[in-house]
Amino acid sequence: MNEKLTAIAAKYQDEIVQTASELIQINSQSLDEGKLADYLVSKMKALGYDAVEVDQYGNVFGTVKGTGGGKSIMLNCHMDVVDGGDESRWKYPPYSGAIAEGRVWGRGASDTKGTMAVYLYVPVMLREAGLLPKGDIVVAEVISEEIAGYGAMVHTREGRMLTDYAVVGEATENDIAIGSRGRFCAVLTITGKSCHASIPHEGHNPFNFLTRLLPELEKVEMSSDALFGSSTMSITKIESSEKGTNIIPNEVTVYIDYRQTGDDTEAHALEKIQAAIDRCGTMDGITAKVEALYFPLTTYTGMDGRGYQGEYPFSVSPDEDYIVQAKAAVEDAVGHAVQCKPWAFATDTGHYAAQGVKCLGYSPAEIKLCHTTSDSIDIQMMAEASVGTMAIVAALCNNPK
Repeated sequence: MNEKLTAIAAKYQDEIVQTASELIQINSQSLDEGKLADYLVSKMKALGYDAVEVDQYGNVFGTVKGTGGGKSIMLNCHMDVVDGGDESRWKYPPYSGAIAEGRVWGRGASDTKGTMAVYLYVPVMLREAGLLPKGDIVVAEVISEEIAGYGAMVHTREGRMLTDYAVVGEATENDIAIGSRGRFCAVLTITGKSCHASIPHEGHNPFNFLTRLLPELEKVEMSSDALFGSSTMSITKIESSEKGTNIIPNEVTVYIDYRQTGDDTEAHALEKIQAAIDRCGTMDGITAKVEALYFPLTTYTGMDGRGYQGEYPFSVSPDEDYIVQAKAAVEDAVGHAVQCKPWAFATDTGHYAAQGVKCLGYSPAEIKLCHTTSDSIDIQMMAEASVGTMAIVAALCNNPK
């Protein structure tokens, strides 16, 4: 166990816990993260970050400069939370940030505000302990992960604030995450011609094509990999352009949830669905097209954009050098073994990996509590994560640039 890291983490523990409570008390649902962003900017400045900036979309980035010559790292969390739900089902109110029973309670505690509090203090603690690494440390708080992964998507696509490594603060129970399945929503639009259902020969019924297509979708070959197994594809919603039950519709829209593994990129998956459409042949008066679902959104800064309904896939071998290095650093620092494992859900990590950033996940939060009315985070696990995260940063950021 690293006594120096443990001692500095213990010194700041109460402050970190209080910060987590304050973060939770700010209701920051997707596209309404502005008050939390203001809090984070003030906190980073108060903690002596070398630079703090908010981009046009509302993402917050704080940088603590390294001593020079090392690789950079990002500690990444998302600011937004899901709705608090029925308050009567909570042991402590969802935006109370209650500190009780050895935990901090409330919406977002496990996803990802408890981890956010730890990450905010990691560069400060390293600096005070005289262990500031060679590379720069960027603490990134991104917007709208819960609805579209939008904040991470736009800043990575634009090539801004990219680092050599990224640690993503989704729940891992203080193990190391090495992958997450991707997800996107395919939208299948079948267009025909509307008419009264009593004279079906006067129209072209899109449902007739859909009945032909469904068996072909069952034949689509799913990719697989050793980490996640097979991709999955599920029809989750069907909409008709007409409200009545006595009208043949002009259009039928089918939503397909596609969970990606292996080589099932979005483009590859769409090609497979298109091939199923093509196998159906032509049907008089009917057309069909498939595309990935994007939807309009406006960020809290007033920026209009198109949100992506999903996240990119990410996976890395546990034998990859930087994973081996990070795992060894954590185990040495906390004094026990940790696992390498995948996340069971989609994360922002794929947006960074797609730009060549070497990614992993590390967080004290528990997956089973995310999005539940028991949302909370264990204070002792936060203490261990403070030590483990410092160890990861010190190890990776001292690698020569």
